[in-house]
Amino acid sequence: MNRTILYVGWVGFGNQGDDVCYAIFVDSMSRQAKKQGMNLTINGIFPTNFNEFSLARMNPDLVVLGAGSLFEPVYLKPLVLAAQHSIPTAIWGSGYDSMLMSPIDPSRIDPDSAFMIRQVVQNATLIGVRGPYTMEMLEAIGATNPGLQIVGDPGLLLEKQAQAVSLPELESLHEPIIAVNWGTASNKVLGGDEKSVAEDLRTVLAELPKDYTIVIFPVWGKDIDPCRSLYATLDRPNTVLLDRVPTVDEMVDLYRRSTLSVNMKLHAGVFSASQCCPFVSLAYRMKCHDFASSLDWSEFSILFSDQDRKTKLRLAVEKLLAERARYTEMLTSKKDIYITKLSLFQNNMISLLLG
Repeated sequence: MNRTILYVGWVGFGNQGDDVCYAIFVDSMSRQAKKQGMNLTINGIFPTNFNEFSLARMNPDLVVLGAGSLFEPVYLKPLVLAAQHSIPTAIWGSGYDSMLMSPIDPSRIDPDSAFMIRQVVQNATLIGVRGPYTMEMLEAIGATNPGLQIVGDPGLLLEKQAQAVSLPELESLHEPIIAVNWGTASNKVLGGDEKSVAEDLRTVLAELPKDYTIVIFPVWGKDIDPCRSLYATLDRPNTVLLDRVPTVDEMVDLYRRSTLSVNMKLHAGVFSASQCCPFVSLAYRMKCHDFASSLDWSEFSILFSDQDRKTKLRLAVEKLLAERARYTEMLTSKKDIYITKLSLFQNNMISLLLG
C-alpha cells in the first residue's frame, strides 16, 4: 500500500527547530506506516506560489500543517485547497505567533487571515495545536472543531540518534553546565529592543557562581554573530562559545549534561524540555510563551517586553538551581503527557491513511 503526505512548514531554510521537527515527523510516521505494511512518501514544502495545479501534481492522500507557528495564509492555502478537493487535512502541533498580549483582541487579527484560519480549522480531519495562547486565538476568532485539542509542540518527540555523539567542545569542560541559546529576530520582538535584553542576560550570567560553565550556542546560522557578541562582552571565566550550529545529537548531548538552560528561540526551549532539562524561556515573541504555558511553565517564561525582565530572569535561574530536582520532575511529568498525545495523534494519522 502506497500513500503520500504533503507536509507544510518552514522547511529547507537551515533553521534547526523547523528542520528537526520535519525530520521527526518523517522518521516517526515512516516507522509507524511500515508496521502497518504501508509505504509512505512524505514531501515537505514551504508553499510559495502554491495553487491547485501544485496540489494536483503532488496528489497527496493527506495534507499536514506541520510544527511551527504556521497559522498564516502562506501556510494555510494548501489546506484550504485540499479541503476543497476532499483531501483529508491534519494540524500537527502547529501554533500561533504574534505581538498581541493576552487577552487577544480579535479585531487586531487581519480579517483575511482570520477567515482562512476558520476555514482550515473547521475543515481539519484531525487537529492538535501547540498551546493555550493558540487556543485563545482560535476561540477569539470563532475557529471551532469538535476534535480541537492541545497536543504540545512536536519537538518534544526529539530523541538522540547516535548515542556516541558528543560535543567536542565539551570534552574538557567541568560540570555543572548552563546552556544559553541566543540569537536575533532582527528586532521584530516584544518591546522592539533586542540589545537591552542582551544586556540584561549578560548581567545575570555574569552574576552566576564561577563554578558553573556557561555554553553559549545558536540554532540558526544567522544567530552565530549575536552569540559571538554576547560571548565577547561577557567578562566571566568558564564561558564557552559554540560559533557554529551544533548538530542535533550534539545539542541533545548539551542539554542532557546541563543543569538548566536559558533560551531565546522557541525550539531551543522545546528541545531542552524534550531532554527534561529545566529551562528559562526568554520569550522574544508570544510563541515562546505559548509553549511554556502548555507545560504549566509560565513562571519561567520571561517576555522581552517585561519591565522587570532582569529581576525575573535572575529569580528564575536562582529558583531552578535551588530546586532543580523538583522542577525536573514536574517538567518530565508534563512532557510525558504530551509524548502520549503526540504519539496517539500520529497513530490517528496512520489510521486515516489506512482508510
